[in-house]
Amino acid sequence: MMLRLGLSVMIESRIQQLIDALNVSVLEFARKLGEHRGEKVYHILHGRLKPRYDTLEKILLAYPQINGDWLLRGEGMMFKVLDSPSAAITVEERLRNMEFLLFQLNERMALLQETNDLLRAEIEQLRQQG
Repeated sequence: MMLRLGLSVMIESRIQQLIDALNVSVLEFARKLGEHRGEKVYHILHGRLKPRYDTLEKILLAYPQINGDWLLRGEGMMFKVLDSPSAAITVEERLRNMEFLLFQLNERMALLQETNDLLRAEIEQLRQQG
């Protein structure tokens, strides 16, 4: 029995989700990180480069509302929910957080359903053999 690991999204995918959620172009995103051209970010998004520590640090400095745990490991919400001014999030960002959490829940439900179906099939096969 082989289960897909749909919950472990690659960091490149999270960076793309972030760019989409911020509603900026790849070039705008790269420039906010101090890059003059977007090539480095494009290469990261297409899997040709792995993001280095300094790039991840630049993202978190340029966008202090981003949850570092989410960016690095995919844990928690995309945007921080704190009272500090640097981490204040807008209603729109809260809605994106909720959409992302719903997406995660749907992915988990689909994975659980798939696992359940596979286990039922195995049980039925064992019943027929025994």
